[in-house]
Amino acid sequence: MAGLVDIDAASYADVFARRSIAVHHHLVDHPLFTMDAIAQLADRLPSDSVRRERGDLPLANSGFGYVEVGQGPPSESIRDVERLGLRITLRDIQQVPEYAELINASLDEVDDLVSDREGGMTHRAGYLFISGPASTTPMHFDVEHSFLLQVRGTKNVSVAAFDRDPELLERETDRYIDGVGCDFAAMEAAAETFRIHSGLGVYLPSYVPHWVQTEAGISISFSIPFFTPYCQRAEQVHVINRRLRKLHLSPRPPGTSEPLDRTKVAVARSWNRVHGARRKLPA
Repeated sequence: MAGLVDIDAASYADVFARRSIAVHHHLVDHPLFTMDAIAQLADRLPSDSVRRERGDLPLANSGFGYVEVGQGPPSESIRDVERLGLRITLRDIQQVPEYAELINASLDEVDDLVSDREGGMTHRAGYLFISGPASTTPMHFDVEHSFLLQVRGTKNVSVAAFDRDPELLERETDRYIDGVGCDFAAMEAAAETFRIHSGLGVYLPSYVPHWVQTEAGISISFSIPFFTPYCQRAEQVHVINRRLRKLHLSPRPPGTSEPLDRTKVAVARSWNRVHGARRKLPA
């Protein structure tokens, strides 16, 4: 497949939703990814779409939460990111029309590869990650599938798919969702690390733990996540399963039974409607 993103169709079909593979792309010299363009984008986005975090967070610690450390206009942080040592995330950049067009052009090339899997591609988004030297992104799980494409610099993306031990993946996913410390040593032992530089990228499946370390210089990565009906449903199932575990029950994981999953989704939506209505009631 040739275009903005190059993916080996047979390899992708083999690993989809299970583990990662490397991909190639042709976005390195795109005018929307110059430092000036990214700095201007940062100032155009709503404030809640811009995150400026420490660039040296421990890889194993998924419990930090988001702590804003930036000061001044986001564009200044972008231009001075190497000296500041920050990890800056621009979220949902599809809010800006020219970036939405690029996201759609990139994912249109992937759409055919997932049209018959998990119900096909639904919601699309785009992120930009701008990091100083030797920056880290702690271990985390994402609800969505994504392609992480390296535009500038080099980063090492470690992915612990546990594709030969799904029960261990299930255990660590539950721990993460429950806010309990994960077994990072087991993840490191199982991880496959992809060293990506300009023009390379990696596919990251839904609900597979991964973490990132950059090398020297500034790193710029373009992430294009997409949802499927299945992973959106799994997110709701995980919400209900977490509540059931608090009641000392052992709920079945997403994908075990589609009728049961749909029932849990209905319960989750009812719960959200009831509690949303309660929050709107006057004191």
